[in-house]
Amino acid sequence: MKIVSIIGGTGMLGAPVARALLADGFRVRILTRNIEQARQQLGEGFEFRQADILDVASLTAALEGTDFIHINVSGHDHDSYYQQHVIGTQNVLKALNGAKIECISMISSASAYPEFNDRYDNRFKLEAENLLKASKQPYLVFMPSWFMETMSMFVQKNRLVRIGPSNQPIHWVSAQDYAQHVSKAYQNPACRSQRISIYGPESLTMAEAFSRFAQHHQLKQTHIPAWLAKIIGRLSGDPTLIDVADLTVHYDRTGEKNVPNTLRTTTTLSTWLQQREASL
Repeated sequence: MKIVSIIGGTGMLGAPVARALLADGFRVRILTRNIEQARQQLGEGFEFRQADILDVASLTAALEGTDFIHINVSGHDHDSYYQQHVIGTQNVLKALNGAKIECISMISSASAYPEFNDRYDNRFKLEAENLLKASKQPYLVFMPSWFMETMSMFVQKNRLVRIGPSNQPIHWVSAQDYAQHVSKAYQNPACRSQRISIYGPESLTMAEAFSRFAQHHQLKQTHIPAWLAKIIGRLSGDPTLIDVADLTVHYDRTGEKNVPNTLRTTTTLSTWLQQREASL
């Protein structure tokens, strides 16, 4: 049974990948700083190893014997994006110490292109990707569009708060569909050393998607301009709010890149809302 080691396997996007790989017959190893908390969140069936992506020694021990590595990290400001993506990827490669594995993959984004490098997260994701390429390890870079699951992060006290402009259509992706594509790619030995763009089946602006989400959950809606959100973020010391505000402006300026051979998921927003309600 092949071992997949996941860094970030308890997160909003990492956990569905872990569960999909487990369901498809892989032995899934979760690398985490807190084993007990990870076990409580994910349940049984997984193997847990204590490790930190910024600690090479812990990674070396935790990755022993692995066949695949999936890096599922993010950030909330310039420094955290750099630490997680660039330094973290360097550390994972150091921990392998030249040992060849079947594949090492990472989650990137639909905007990780040189022409969109005015956003530091895009720059650092590209830098991490280039590190994987230079390592000569078989690699995969998954580039999904916006996740439907992120909308719940904008809910505050029975109110859905939309930040920034919303003129560009977005092909929203469900985390479960994304996870299934990751697992399928792992199962196909011919699918290696490439970027995989993943878009949803329908395009909706953020305003349209948020409106459907709010109506479904009977939430009030509020819109805050990005400049005001940044001021609030600075005054409250909330770097995540500043980052999200900047991201909405960036995405509305650039839109989604038209990529040939983009993988298309099947779950629409309406279906996802129904599935989400049934699971709660």
